[in-house]
Amino acid sequence: MNAIRRALVTGIGGQDGALLAAHLLARGTEVIGTHRPGRAFDGWRLAELGISGDARLRLAALDPADAAACAALVAEVRPDALFHLAGQSRVADSFRDPLGSLDANGVATVNLLEAVHAHAPGARFVLAASAEIFGAPERAPQDEPTPLAARSPYGLSKLLAHAAVGVWRASYGLHASSAILFNHESELRDEAFVTRKITRAVARIACGLESSLALGNLDARRDFGYAPDFVAAMAAMAARETPDDYVLATGHAASIREFATAAFAAAGIVLDWFGEGADEVGIEHGSDRVLIRIDPALLRPFDAPLLVGDAAKARRELGFAPSLDLAALARRMVEADLARERGTP
Repeated sequence: MNAIRRALVTGIGGQDGALLAAHLLARGTEVIGTHRPGRAFDGWRLAELGISGDARLRLAALDPADAAACAALVAEVRPDALFHLAGQSRVADSFRDPLGSLDANGVATVNLLEAVHAHAPGARFVLAASAEIFGAPERAPQDEPTPLAARSPYGLSKLLAHAAVGVWRASYGLHASSAILFNHESELRDEAFVTRKITRAVARIACGLESSLALGNLDARRDFGYAPDFVAAMAAMAARETPDDYVLATGHAASIREFATAAFAAAGIVLDWFGEGADEVGIEHGSDRVLIRIDPALLRPFDAPLLVGDAAKARRELGFAPSLDLAALARRMVEADLARERGTP
């Protein structure tokens, strides 16, 4: 296992960046984390994890779409490992700004790979890619040899980034790896993601602060894992002597409807489902209170019906082991949101 003394983590303010920083700091690694320039840094996740005041953690402003800025920072830091987690992370947003997504995810990855190639060629590079690069696969589960056929601008942007990792690995000999991440959630998930949107709404409904929740496609099935397991696997990828690409997933798919049901159950609320399509509703058992409605405006132009991963390679080579099932994941997230709403984090 390679000792990583200093790591550069892009997107440290996000769920994965904060969790990875905590993971690395706990193992004695100095961490330089980047955030977007030109705006105040919101480090609430670092504070909740108890690492915001760690002397081994330093913050740096970086726009990964700026090639010169990437080169300058890598030349200054000379990291042993670079974990690229920053970018445009919402599929829905990519339909509104496809070029922005390509810049933020694809071009930015090329900029950082080239910066490492020029200024820190011995560094280990790990990309946070996405299962969206598979598009609408014909078979399930998906693994590393599954054909890549992105169907959304977001998936295309991540496909460009994933392909760039392979090119710089093959052409320039970089220790560059790509983590093909299926959905991974935690208490630190952004509220724009459907899982955290659900768990926060459940907490607020349970506290009497909201009355109902609007959702889009309830039938979309995803492989929901626990984010700390995924960042630990990315750290293990950097530590391996040989770079490679890995699917990170639990191997179990659940629908948005199932996640919502589990989340409400975690707050002691049982849901009954009635209707079909845009008329479907989730009603509190034993009452006529409608807690979930469908909002057609939240439906995506394209939504893969089933994404579920086969992480056998990661289990075998990285020791990757999912630690929470769907019910436990939903319960952990709901309990955290209940504590926040009650002012007792």
